[in-house]
Amino acid sequence: MSHRAFRRFGFAQHEVVAKWPEIVGPALARCSLPERLTTVQDETKGGTLYIRVQGSMAPELQHFEPLVIERINSFYGYKAVERLSFRHGPVPLSLKKQDRPNVVLSDSQERLLQDQLQQIKDEKLKNSLYKLGKEIFGQEKQEKPKKKPRFSRRGLGSHTVKPEK
Repeated sequence: MSHRAFRRFGFAQHEVVAKWPEIVGPALARCSLPERLTTVQDETKGGTLYIRVQGSMAPELQHFEPLVIERINSFYGYKAVERLSFRHGPVPLSLKKQDRPNVVLSDSQERLLQDQLQQIKDEKLKNSLYKLGKEIFGQEKQEKPKKKPRFSRRGLGSHTVKPEK
């Protein structure tokens, strides 16, 4: 969104939308999003901040209303918000990097990746490509080892010859 679009919805400074998780905290930011800020002609009074809230988090956010207003006003540096208005609606998922489990490559994948990268001289580039390759290989499903023949109830499989007595 451009700065002009933010001004259209009452955000003279677009940072309040960009820094919403820092203002209200990560837990409340995952389920809420500021939509617009209406201002009043009287400079001594603050405006109304309309917040889209997901699911049943509106009562939770309502309990924190004084704290949220205080944080927003301290962010702006003046009394920009006097009250909050909540609207139910979907909140887009955060695009922040999520913690992923560490990828473990099989020996054959590791050898293949090392072979492909051995001609690269620049160590920074080589390390970056190694990390990328590791992520790509990690997304592929590893081949399952072939199953061994099952044994019968007596412990002897159908493929074995019974010993003579």
